[in-house]
Amino acid sequence: VILNVTENKYPNMIQSIKERQEHHPKKEPCCYYLQLSVAEGKKDKTELERWMSIGLVFLMEHLQHRKRRVLVHCAQGRDRSVGMVLAFVALTCTRVFPLRFREEFYGLDVGSIVANFADEVVGNTSINGDDDTDVAKDSSRGLHHLQSGLSTSLVNILSKENGRDVFLKWMHEQLNTPSNVPFVNKESLRIVLHLVSQDRENAEPTRSTMQKLNRFFMSSPIYRRIK
Repeated sequence: VILNVTENKYPNMIQSIKERQEHHPKKEPCCYYLQLSVAEGKKDKTELERWMSIGLVFLMEHLQHRKRRVLVHCAQGRDRSVGMVLAFVALTCTRVFPLRFREEFYGLDVGSIVANFADEVVGNTSINGDDDTDVAKDSSRGLHHLQSGLSTSLVNILSKENGRDVFLKWMHEQLNTPSNVPFVNKESLRIVLHLVSQDRENAEPTRSTMQKLNRFFMSSPIYRRIK
């Protein structure tokens, strides 16, 4: 399972997966691949935040299968991929070392996002697992999900204008946490970075990436609407 958080495409990656699958004896795909095209550091303005929810759901979906391992990478393994891992750890792991999944992690129901939140999507979209129209448009702007194992319906929802808000709302419901309190703040993100650094010494997310994480978690209107 591979999550590529860069603008760089692997030559013939999709074709290689298809060819390998033809010789794979099991019905289950032999490889899952998701690319979120995010430029490095300050060159990226909004894409990391835009695709974050899809990347997080991808990690949740596959890491719930205990036998699967996931590679999350960027160009140097210091910034963009670390930002994605920090967000994932902040939501799903206890904040002690060594990192362990929270008890609630294995109960997360990714499919319930489509079942419960399709009506809350803002923007034009086609919530249809067989219709790749919107996702095809998104692919031209940096999302390549067709080998990811995620449904088109789910990706459509999370890639829209309020996809981040839908994702956070879903997480609050799944984890039964107060919906008026963000999952993290600046201090807790620094703690998570320290914990991740214990296993990944060269984890050095830029200030720009940390700011994007802060905005992703703390600037959602779902918190501003609640008094």
